[in-house]
Amino acid sequence: MIRAFQRASLVNRIALVMLALLLFIQAGTFWAARQSLWRQARTDVQQRLVVGEGIWRNLLGQRQQRLHEAASVLASDYGFRAALAAGDDVTLASALGNGLARIGASTAASLDAQFRWLADSPGDLPLRLSTAQLRHLAGLQAGSGAQLYAAGGKVYQLVLVPIRAPLIVGWVLMSFELTAEIARDFSALAQIQLVLMASDDGPGPLVPVLDTLPVGGQPPTQRLQDDAALEWTHGGQAWLLRRAPQPMLDGRMEAVLMASLAPATGATRDMTLQLGLITLLGLVLFAISGRMAVRQAVQPLAELSASTRAIGAGNFDVAIHQRNRADEVGMLARDFDDMRLNLRDHRGEITRLAFRDTLTGLPNREAFQRMLAKELAKAGVAAEKAPAPDSPCAQGVVLLLDIHRFKLVNDVLGFPFGDGVLRAVAARLQARMPLPGDGVARIGGDTFAAVRSGLDQAEAEDWAQSLVRLFDDPLLVAGQRIDVQMSAGYARWPGDAATGDELVGRAELALQAAKRQGREWLAYEPVQSVSTAVAVSLLSELRSAVTRSELRLFLQPKLSLDSGQVCTAEALLRWQHPERGLLPPAHFIPFAEQTGFVRRLTQWVFDEACRCWLTLSAQGLRMVSVNLSTRDLVDVHLIGRLQASLDRHRVPAGAFCLEITESAIMDDPQRARATLVRLGEMGFRLSIDDFGTGYSSLAYLKHLPVHQLKVDKSFVLKMADDESDAKIVRAIVDLAHNLGLEVVAEGVEGPEALAQLARMGCEKAQGFHIARPMAWEAFGGWIAAWTAEQAVARASALDRAAAAG
Repeated sequence: MIRAFQRASLVNRIALVMLALLLFIQAGTFWAARQSLWRQARTDVQQRLVVGEGIWRNLLGQRQQRLHEAASVLASDYGFRAALAAGDDVTLASALGNGLARIGASTAASLDAQFRWLADSPGDLPLRLSTAQLRHLAGLQAGSGAQLYAAGGKVYQLVLVPIRAPLIVGWVLMSFELTAEIARDFSALAQIQLVLMASDDGPGPLVPVLDTLPVGGQPPTQRLQDDAALEWTHGGQAWLLRRAPQPMLDGRMEAVLMASLAPATGATRDMTLQLGLITLLGLVLFAISGRMAVRQAVQPLAELSASTRAIGAGNFDVAIHQRNRADEVGMLARDFDDMRLNLRDHRGEITRLAFRDTLTGLPNREAFQRMLAKELAKAGVAAEKAPAPDSPCAQGVVLLLDIHRFKLVNDVLGFPFGDGVLRAVAARLQARMPLPGDGVARIGGDTFAAVRSGLDQAEAEDWAQSLVRLFDDPLLVAGQRIDVQMSAGYARWPGDAATGDELVGRAELALQAAKRQGREWLAYEPVQSVSTAVAVSLLSELRSAVTRSELRLFLQPKLSLDSGQVCTAEALLRWQHPERGLLPPAHFIPFAEQTGFVRRLTQWVFDEACRCWLTLSAQGLRMVSVNLSTRDLVDVHLIGRLQASLDRHRVPAGAFCLEITESAIMDDPQRARATLVRLGEMGFRLSIDDFGTGYSSLAYLKHLPVHQLKVDKSFVLKMADDESDAKIVRAIVDLAHNLGLEVVAEGVEGPEALAQLARMGCEKAQGFHIARPMAWEAFGGWIAAWTAEQAVARASALDRAAAAG
C-alpha cells in the first residue's frame, strides 16, 4: 500500500492525504462527542445518586422526628408517669398502645431508670435490647440522626426518651419498622434502587435485609460486600452504585443506592448514528471536490520545481517563473524569489560571521587557522609531518599577543570600555600588517595572533619587538588615554612545528613563558614543552605530597636594622620530592596558582607555622610572615580556615604577618580590600609584598588596612651599584613612612646594601647576607649562634672604641 501511494501522482496523493486527514478529524470529533455524552450521562446518574442519598437521609430524619415527638408526648403524660410510679403494667401497656396508634409506630416499651423492662405495647415485640445497647441509645443527642437496628431479618428506627419527675425515673422506647413499602416509595420518588446491607457483629460480612430490586435483579451478595465496587453490569445494562453508611445501634449498616445508565445513554446512541451519517456524507463530497481543486493547484508547481532544485544546488541567480500570477501560486513564486534573494544575502553574512570577529572586525580563530594553512601550503610545509632539515621550505612566524591585566580594565572601567580597548588594539595591529602574507586575528578574549612569512630568526625577534613596541604610546579610547602593556610569544616554521595547530600551541607556550619570566617577548624553545610536561607531572604528584608528608616548612630571618636583632621570619615552603630532591617553590607554585591548588598549600604553611609557634616563640621569634596568593585573597573560605588553625593551636592572630603582592590586590580591588579589612580586624598584621613592580594606585593604597611595605628584591639587589635603584628604594621608604607604614627590604646580599638601607631609615631587611632559608627545626640553633655572634661583634666594637679613646 505504501509503494502504491508513493507511485501515485501528486494530485492523487494530496487528495488521499487530505481525505485521510478529514477522516481522522471526523473520527476524532465522533469519538470526542460520544465520550462527552457518555461522561455527561454518568455525571447525571451520579448526581441523581447524590440527590437520592439526601432524600433517603431526610426520609429517615422525618420519621425519627415523629418517633421522638410521640415518645416525648407519652413520657410527659401525667397519667403515664403515675402508672409508672405505681407499677401499673396494664395502664402502661395501654398507654404505649395508644402512642403507637397515633403515629403508626411498630413497637413501644417502657423501662425503669436502670433500663429494666417494665411493659410492652400489645402484640409481639421482637426488640429485646441489652442494657449496654440501651445506655448507648440513651446517650445519643436528639438530633444526631436516625438510629437503626436490625433484628429478626427486619430493620427498625429507634428512639429512647427519658421520663423525668423531675429526675429521670424511666424511659420510653419506640421504633418504626422500615418496610418494603417504605423502600418502594423512596425508590419511586428518587428514581433509584435501594439495597440495605447490615451486619450484627461489626466486622462481619454485610447481608441484604431490604431492597427495591425486582425479583432476579439483585446483584450478587459478594459484589455488594465489596466496598470498592462502584459499578455493576446486569442484563446488558450498566448500573452505578453509591454507598452510604447508616448510623446503626450495634454492628454495621450500609445503604447501597443504584441507578441504571440505560435511560441516560439512549440519547448517546442516537447522536452517534447521526454523526456517523454526517461523516460519511462529508467524506464523499470532499473526495470529489478536493481532487478537482488539488489538480488545478498542483499543475503550476511543476514549473517551480526546476527553479527550486537550482536554488538547492546553490545557484541563487536562477529566474523564478509564475511571479506574475495573481493567485496563490503567484504569491508562492514571489515568496520563492524573495527567499532566493534572502538566502543569497544570508549566505554572505554567515560566511562573514563564521570567519570574522564581530567586535574588532578582524579574522577570528577559524579564519586565522585557514590563513595559516595557506601560508604553510605556499611555503611547502606538509600538514602531516615536519619537513626534512634539508627541504627547501620558506620560513615564517606565528606570534601571539596578550594584554596585561585586561580583566582589571573590565572590572574597573566596565566591559564597554574594555571592548573599546580591544578595538583600539586591533586597529593598531592591523595598521602594521600591510604586506602580502601578513595576517592578524583575534583568537579569543584579549589574545591576538599574527602571521608573517619570509622571516629568519633575527627578523622574527625584531618583528616581535616591533609589535610589542607599538603599544609604548597610549591608546585613545572613549576620549581617554590608556596605557596598555603587551606580552608576545612566537614560534617559527619549519623548525618549531609543521602544522598550524602545533605552531599556535607552541606560540602559546612561549607567550606563557614570557609572562612568567616578566619578559615582553619570547621565542618558543623545546624546553618550554618539556618544562610544561614536568610541571603537569609535578602538579599531579603535589596533590598527594600533602598526605605523604613531603612538604617542609622553612624560615628566612628578618633583621631589625635599628636593634640588630632577629625577631621575625618569613615562612617558606619546600617540597622534599622522593626522586627530585628538595624543590623550591618556583618549580611548583606557579602551576598550583593556575589550578587553584595553591589554596591548599597556603593552608598547610599557615597551619604548620601555628603548630610550631610555641617552640619558635620560646626561641625568641615574635612574628612569622606567611604569603597569600591571588587565589587566597578571593577565597570566601580563607577567613574561616585561618581562624580554625588559630583556635586549634591556640595561637593569637597578632603572631602572624600576612604578605600579599600588590598585583593580587589590584586583580580585584574591592574584594581584596574587604578581605584585608576582615583580616586586620582579626588581629593579623598585613604587608604588601613585591612593592614597586605592580600597577597599584597610590590613591587606592592609602585606604588599605596594611601595616608594612616590602620593597621588591629587584631594586635592592643592584642598589649598591645602580643609583637609579637606590633612588627608587629611597622613594618607596619615604612613601611608606609618609603613609605611616613599616618598610622591609628583601634581597639583601651584601653589607653595603644593608648599610644603605639603615641610612634610609628602612626598619627591617632579609636576604642571603643575613641568612638563607632554613628548616624551621634549625632556626633555634641559628638564632642562638647569631645572637652570640652579634654580642661578640658589639664587644669588639666597644673595645676598639675604648682603645681609640
